[in-house]
Amino acid sequence: MVSISESIVLDLLYKYGEKAYLVLKTAYELYSVNAVDGRKVLGDFDFKSLVSKLREKGFNYNPNQLLRIMERDFGIIETTYKSSNQRWWRFTDPSVISKALDIYEGKYEDSLDSDPEVTLLKLQVEVVDIDNILNFISELSVKNSLSVSDKSKLKQMLFNDIPIVVKLFKETQNYENFFKDFNSKVRLMFKYLNIVIKKFKGVNIYLDISEEDHRKDSLARLDMLSSKS
Repeated sequence: MVSISESIVLDLLYKYGEKAYLVLKTAYELYSVNAVDGRKVLGDFDFKSLVSKLREKGFNYNPNQLLRIMERDFGIIETTYKSSNQRWWRFTDPSVISKALDIYEGKYEDSLDSDPEVTLLKLQVEVVDIDNILNFISELSVKNSLSVSDKSKLKQMLFNDIPIVVKLFKETQNYENFFKDFNSKVRLMFKYLNIVIKKFKGVNIYLDISEEDHRKDSLARLDMLSSKS
């Protein structure tokens, strides 16, 4: 069985936002009901019930693409049954899903504010503005090539802003539960950077299936960000 951590689930939630949260939360609710009822079913939740439950919440959305990403890219779920008219999944680790959702919803009380080191780190994280850095690198990752202006700004970030982020990241990892949001975004930032650096060096990349999927996923994330602004 593949093991996952809360940070992987949080990566999904921070990358895909409210849609991912609603789909994952609703799927987990279906799992909980099935577990309490003790029903013999083909998995933790199925597509039809998920869509129906989402509609009850006023969310008319086809989660098929997001479920595919959750299974293929994050390993959060896995298919247990598939036919022409139904499909079931199971959670790789339901307890991790539950805890990640609690963290995302802010249910963990801040018991570390009395620690001066944590207080200082919290202030430093606010000043760094990881969202601005992550959004810029995410935008570059979906471009076919980088302009002179893109390369100049990226170089400035690599030698000025990102070293500060890395230094902070080394410290915030000691308080993972408290800085889950920041740490998840830093990890995601480095995933995007690995793609962007190839473009910076002028490597001619022929998109394979996985890279094209990344491109679509990144564009979807940018659409979500623009819709929030």
